[in-house]
Amino acid sequence: MKLFLTCVLFAMMLSVETTAQQADTLRYEATRIETGRLPDLNLPRYGHCTFFANGELTVIGGHTTGFVPTATAEYFSDGTWHTVPTVYVHDHGIAVPMKSGNVLVCGGCSEPLGIGRTYSAEWYDPATHSCEGFSCMDMKRSNFSATEIDSGCVVIAGNWFSDDGIECFDGQKTFISVKEVAAKRSCPYILRTDSDNVMIFSSLDTKHINGIRPDSILVDQLRGEPFHAPLLDEWRPLAYDIPQMSELCFIGDEASGDYAYLLPVENSEGQIGFVKTRGTDFSLLPTMGTVPMVFHGDSILYHFPVVDRQRGRGYLVGFSPSKRVYVLSVDYMEHPAPLTLYFTDTLPDTGPSWPVLNAEGNLILAGGLGDSNYHPLQSVLVLRIHPDAPLLASHASFPWLWVAIGVALLAACLVYLNIYRARKATPRENDLTDETQDTDEAQETDEAIETIETNEATDPVSPTPSVEEDKLLQRVCQLMEEQHLYLNSGLKLPDVASALGCNRNVLSACINNLRHCSFSQFVNTYRVEHAKQLLLSQPDTRASEVWMESGFANETTFFRAFKALVGMTPSEWKSQNQ
Repeated sequence: MKLFLTCVLFAMMLSVETTAQQADTLRYEATRIETGRLPDLNLPRYGHCTFFANGELTVIGGHTTGFVPTATAEYFSDGTWHTVPTVYVHDHGIAVPMKSGNVLVCGGCSEPLGIGRTYSAEWYDPATHSCEGFSCMDMKRSNFSATEIDSGCVVIAGNWFSDDGIECFDGQKTFISVKEVAAKRSCPYILRTDSDNVMIFSSLDTKHINGIRPDSILVDQLRGEPFHAPLLDEWRPLAYDIPQMSELCFIGDEASGDYAYLLPVENSEGQIGFVKTRGTDFSLLPTMGTVPMVFHGDSILYHFPVVDRQRGRGYLVGFSPSKRVYVLSVDYMEHPAPLTLYFTDTLPDTGPSWPVLNAEGNLILAGGLGDSNYHPLQSVLVLRIHPDAPLLASHASFPWLWVAIGVALLAACLVYLNIYRARKATPRENDLTDETQDTDEAQETDEAIETIETNEATDPVSPTPSVEEDKLLQRVCQLMEEQHLYLNSGLKLPDVASALGCNRNVLSACINNLRHCSFSQFVNTYRVEHAKQLLLSQPDTRASEVWMESGFANETTFFRAFKALVGMTPSEWKSQNQ
């Protein structure tokens, strides 16, 4: 009887574990992200502003090594960074790219070490790469925010533990105090609610005031009385120590009068969610699962939001003590919204910095907080969410671009015509080329090796494989078993062909003829076998965590490939073979 009860209890434990593992796979998709690098900035800097102006990636202000403010800006052009002197220092000031084309730059700390505040205001002209001081704000400010409204005026609010109030810049030369605020804030959100009004909230920094949080958060308005948003009692917008760039979170449509934003929020239990605002209405965005705060033992501290309106995706960038960068993606147009967690390998010279989105849909982190404010970063990191896109392309449109596209299309047509003619002349050779290209393209996508079924054109199987093919396959297998190349999630057919010193087409045909599968499927068999060994040798490791150590690109690929090859899920196989 005791033996029977023990067996029942053991089965229940396995069932619970399997259920938990399956539930864990539904929380979010996890994908290792490719990273790229642009040349380092000329100066390490943090507390600066990053933006695109006139199609150029630009940074302005901040402080450099020693926590010393720098009166410089830099713009990226022709593959290098160019330094521009500014009139004033703007450490933790703001930069607002205006519809007029110029950039309003103002405020910031007046002394090293983040001390004091300034009135100073200047224009940055991206066409001439020059700065001009022209006026001063109504109030000394640092760690504040600003947003341009439809009239061309800029609404300014917030301050670093000092006097606060709402003032407006008329778009020309004058700053005018408008009204007091219901609560003092630093780095608040300033969100447009219609063509000539904004609401201002969040970032009260009450953690610095006796550790007490207020019972509610009042929302100030440019036009109208403060109001209480009940949702913000439970879900507080994430607070930041650098000025907000609220327009990076805009998901509406100005032309139709839709003023909507996507914001990350946090509840009292530390859970992260997303709130959509439309006008003065707040609503919690339903998501397909919960936001991960810990990934494989690595705690994630989320910081900065930015949205890609073209693709209907919001990104929340986070960092960890292990020096990994995380990007939580939410497809906010879908209901419920799916979540995808992107993560990098360990990157020693990266740290918190406000991201910007380039035209290719990738995120750029320029400079940032190093080990401390005294040692800011100089690196420029590109998070390649869309790895096929270039690291950085111009955001401006020029007539020669269309000429180049036309020439490229003409060249592509000529190449295709030559291939077509050659294929008719030697079908066997070119069929092989098509198959290899299909295999490589499939390998480079997330779904390349997620199923054992081949979905690309393959060569006919040779009726009698040659002795040379047998020897080549033996060399391939030896290379895989001795050097464990399959543990590289980015392994491609040309990589193995290069290591063997053979032609990629010949290698592809060899695997097709002798193993009757594509290259990606061949590599998959080694990864699945490695995963099986891990499941047995490390029984305490959850099946959903094994995929990273087995060379798979993401978790979904692992589960699908495992079941296709083994006939059962990793948890089921582990239960049968423990």
